[in-house]
Amino acid sequence: MLKLNTGANATTIIENAETLAAVNLSSLMAHASGSTKNQMEMPGQPANTSTTSADVYQIGNSTYVNDERGNWTHLADPRPEQEVWGKDRNNQVKAIAETFNLSTTEDLGTEAVNGEDAYKLKIVTGGADNTNLQNAAFSIAAKVTQYPMYLPSVNRTELNETGKIEKMIWISKKTYLPVKYQSSMSFSMTPEIIGALDAKTSQMKMFNQSIRLGEISVSIETEDLYYDFDKPTDITPPEQALSAPAITPTQMQNPSGVQA
Repeated sequence: MLKLNTGANATTIIENAETLAAVNLSSLMAHASGSTKNQMEMPGQPANTSTTSADVYQIGNSTYVNDERGNWTHLADPRPEQEVWGKDRNNQVKAIAETFNLSTTEDLGTEAVNGEDAYKLKIVTGGADNTNLQNAAFSIAAKVTQYPMYLPSVNRTELNETGKIEKMIWISKKTYLPVKYQSSMSFSMTPEIIGALDAKTSQMKMFNQSIRLGEISVSIETEDLYYDFDKPTDITPPEQALSAPAITPTQMQNPSGVQA
């Protein structure tokens, strides 16, 4: 969940995302479905709400994607399925474990998660999280300024002074597998508009003097739950997906053979 406001004359952005995913590593299958609701409220204007959804199946070296209109696309990777799934690309547990092993942690005691006793640990954030902070700030500034119509700029010093990131993980006492992961990010920024898109040339034209916007306070929270490890999972795309014509990268090339 993302919440943002800019004080008295507030521009408010609320973003809610929900995703449900299942992975069968032994059969090289995965399925993820979710939706994201974005709402922007500006002073004196009606709220602007948009919702996007995604439904994706990864079966071997085939990816089936359902778009907003209910149409399925079948993307066929020319590589063997073992290569597509190589290096544990879809092993979320291993990815968390590797991050956990490379991090410094603080013991916060124990806590039950869905009835399962777990160790609660705080992950001490590092330099890589500063990049995530900057990316989040620019993404929000882009929404507020309606990029690419206007080009925003964010003060990194301001971000570093106000930015705060916290991460926690819960590890099952019984299986030593993760059962919950939680992160929060907060910061303040005063974005500026430093350029605008020239409709005649379709090029970004930089301003001689930037336009300073109001201060924005941001809070972003995420929570992931993990369960049903080693439980048999049936992942089968619907018939409409399986009957969609396959598209390969070679079909996306132009006649000269240069990748589009």
